[in-house]
Order: sequence, then structure tokens, then C-alpha cells
Amino acid sequence: MTGTRDTLLKRIWRGQDPFLNYPALLYRQDRQGWGSSHPYLTEAIEALRPSVVVEVGVWKGGSTISLASTMKAMNLDAVVIAVDTWLGAWDHWNNDEWFAHLNFIHGYPALYHTFASNIVGEGLQGHVLPLPLDSVNAAYVLRNYDVQADVIHIDGGHDYGAVMSDLREWWPMLKPGGVLIGDDYPHWPGVKKAFDDFFTEQGRFPFEFEEPKCRIFK
Repeated sequence: MTGTRDTLLKRIWRGQDPFLNYPALLYRQDRQGWGSSHPYLTEAIEALRPSVVVEVGVWKGGSTISLASTMKAMNLDAVVIAVDTWLGAWDHWNNDEWFAHLNFIHGYPALYHTFASNIVGEGLQGHVLPLPLDSVNAAYVLRNYDVQADVIHIDGGHDYGAVMSDLREWWPMLKPGGVLIGDDYPHWPGVKKAFDDFFTEQGRFPFEFEEPKCRIFK
């Protein structure tokens, strides 16, 4: 466990580690995901050597694993705060294939357990701290504890309103010199419009992108 993770664990989780004695063998690992490995993710860790990374929208943890694996390989005192409800979004409920991945048990998604078993199975629990909340409430919690991020990865909702909300909540929580990475750009129209509109307001458009991600340094 890193010192940074331990500090946040004591504040946010009151010292109760959600991965402690986690029964990973009861759940099947499944690394299915989208855009889980991308140069922007590894470059952010290698170049900035962050202590706090926030990922908004985690799914099964593919990109969380990419970020945390690089942290671990570099022996950084760093943590990925993984923000998700693990209940799916409207697009997961409207798509038959994605709906099945929510892994329902008695009418309730068990997707969190897929994520947790992936993290524990990869031995990365010392660099990951889950925060099972929606984006807005998670931002309120972290602001309450004066947590700012060196790197933020936005991979939540795909509609304009959700993405714009994420950007308005999280951009102010990025430290100067940090980087915000967005997923699903530019091929999801709502995602593209939200990023373009928000960063036009910030005077930072156009910005760099390499499908399916974009990045903006602060």
C-alpha cells in the first residue's frame, strides 16, 4: 500500500480497505473493455509521476489496470481513485450485448465484483482505491477532503449533458500542470460536442487527440 493511498483510505473509507481479504476467487476475471490501453494513459504516468489519478467511469477496470500497472512498475507513491457506480449507464441498458456484461445477480448488477477481482487478480490493490459513487457526488466527496488530482481520465457517460457535467465538476479539481484525458473522442457526437464546447469556453480549443482519446494540459 502506498502512503498516498493509505492517507486517502483513512479519510474517505475511515480506514476500512474495500480490497482487504477480498474473495477474488469467487468471481471471474474479465478484462473486456474499450480504449483500456492508450499512449496517453502511460505517458501521463511516466511524464507527470502523479500521486493522485482520478478515473471517472471505470467499467471492469481495464484502463485502471493500465494506469496502476505503470505506477507500480515505476514504484510511485500513487493511487488511482476509481469512480463508478458499477450500475451501468443508459447505453449499457439499451444495448443487449453491453447489458449482459452488467452481470446481474438477483436483479442487481455485480459489475463491481468483476472490477475488484480484476484489480486484486493483477495485484494492483495497493495502487487503486474504489469510490462507488456517481461523478457529481464523488467530486463533492473529494472536494470535502481537499483532494486534487494530477491526472484525470473522463470515461463516464456518452451524452452531451453527462460529459459537460463531468468536465465542469472535474476540470477545477485538476492541479496546474496536470492533464485531463477524455475517452470516446471524437466518434461519440455528444462527447465531442461537450469537449469542444467546454474547452472553447476555456480558451483551449483546439486540443490534442488521438482516437479514441483526447488530452488537455492545465
